[in-house]
Amino acid sequence: MIDLGLTRINQLVRLLQYPFPWRAIHVAGTNGKGSVCAYISTTLSASRLLTGRFTSPHLLDRWDCISIDNAPIARGVFLSAESHIQKLNAEHGIGATEFEILTATAFEVFTREKVHVAVVEVGMGGRGDATNVLVDPMVVVLTKVGLDHEGYLGGTLAEIAWQKAGIVKRGVPVVVDGTNEKEVLEVVERVAREVRAGEVTKVIPSSEEAGTGKATVTVTVTTKELGQISSTPSLQGDYQLTNSALAIHALALASKTFPQITAETISTGISTTTWPGRLDFVDISPLLFLPPTISKQKKILLDGAHNPQAAAALAKYVDTLRPRRGGVNWVLAATQGKDISRILRLLLKKGDRVFAVPFGPVDGMPWVRCMPPAEIVQQSQEVLGERGGVGGGNERGGGKDGGRGRKLVSDFLSFLLLAVWFGVRGGG
Repeated sequence: MIDLGLTRINQLVRLLQYPFPWRAIHVAGTNGKGSVCAYISTTLSASRLLTGRFTSPHLLDRWDCISIDNAPIARGVFLSAESHIQKLNAEHGIGATEFEILTATAFEVFTREKVHVAVVEVGMGGRGDATNVLVDPMVVVLTKVGLDHEGYLGGTLAEIAWQKAGIVKRGVPVVVDGTNEKEVLEVVERVAREVRAGEVTKVIPSSEEAGTGKATVTVTVTTKELGQISSTPSLQGDYQLTNSALAIHALALASKTFPQITAETISTGISTTTWPGRLDFVDISPLLFLPPTISKQKKILLDGAHNPQAAAALAKYVDTLRPRRGGVNWVLAATQGKDISRILRLLLKKGDRVFAVPFGPVDGMPWVRCMPPAEIVQQSQEVLGERGGVGGGNERGGGKDGGRGRKLVSDFLSFLLLAVWFGVRGGG
């Protein structure tokens, strides 16, 4: 059940140790939140700060959305805290939602583990999101804002930006992706003025930093707190230059509270961050039972692009890797309600093939439903204009070349199918 609002979560956390004994960096946005959180938490750990991270949805198990120093917490640690939260919820008749219970569980884990700082990703929107119970974060970060969850957040960029900017607090500095649309930036600046937030920093990578999408590109950022900081983002995609720059600015601001954060630890953290399932090349040869004589790796590209903005970024990256002959094989799944037609029109090109697959029930997220593969097949056929390039369920798909000349097998339109993949390969 999705029911945005802060009444229940406020009641719940006030039964815990509150205000929380740790500091926080709060991150909202439509795309890039997870990467920014990963950059920040990796750097904080590299700075010898015990660091919690809360991101959603989970990748494999419910508890892996909560991590300490970039390692998912143990199942027992999660269940102990969750049981305590559920007991309080029942005893006081609060009626908290699943995500509110999960958020309170994460915050209780951070308190029990005595973290110095927690990096907290908004679940949906921001203004009415359970994570917005944080009243005094060190820094607020707003990543790229696009159209998503319109039924809950509004149908225009300005309406969605207003929801995202709801995490901005009095006196707290704001770091925002300066490549956002004009109406988004105007809303953020207006909200910041209204609540008397700290300084708003709009981050725009210079032309020398952007456009290649290669991990060998160095991003250089000049900060008031730590001067010039250079690093090589470890994650793929040219948008990671902006994401990493956002993280650098946020970390520089946090260094005023934690002087352990230095230009050197930031450079190290940005260049060593990992974030599974986002433009992530993985070797599937162990699953293919290949003869020992065949040693060449068979890699596919995994990504969780789940809205048009993310799909456009994925398509741009895939276009740099497309083979000269043949097309791209896409393995697709999506959650019910997604604007699948618009996403497919961004991803698919002539010669591509689509394999539509389902995913099962999602633990802890009963409201999530899988889009029937037949619906993805139908929409893909309309985009590709040829029935021979689409397969659904357990079908092998059409085409006579058996995949020869095709460089990639890629993409999941839902983070939930990524969980299926990592479950099959045994985590990682």
